[in-house]
Amino acid sequence: MSEVRIRDLVLTDEHDTVELEDSLVDAATKLLSLPRGILVALDGGKVKGVLTSIQILSAVAEGSDMEAEKCGAHIDTDVMEVGHDDIVSEIVAAMNERRPHAVVATDDEGNFTGYFSPNDYRQAMALAQNNPAIQALEE
Repeated sequence: MSEVRIRDLVLTDEHDTVELEDSLVDAATKLLSLPRGILVALDGGKVKGVLTSIQILSAVAEGSDMEAEKCGAHIDTDVMEVGHDDIVSEIVAAMNERRPHAVVATDDEGNFTGYFSPNDYRQAMALAQNNPAIQALEE
């Protein structure tokens, strides 16, 4: 799997984005349209954190005014950024050590370009297994 890079994966599915000033109602509406997705919270194209159903439910349980509360006040900021040229097998070790809540891809300027989901990891493994050149290098 050493030659599968982030750019080889489809990272544009399984997520949507919100801005820090969006309401939690807006976030919940978007999250409901994603069967097992995640919301990436952006500020000017830069990743600031993520929102999942856990953060939304926590806000509900706390009695938050879902229309008035902003996404930025409820995001999980434990996010690991990876670049397009990063090799998946090399970032997996860092992911396992750090255990971030989410892994996102960014371009050279640090702008968000995609979400690296568990399904993307499985896709990377499949790509490596189906590529004889990569298999030969690993043997």
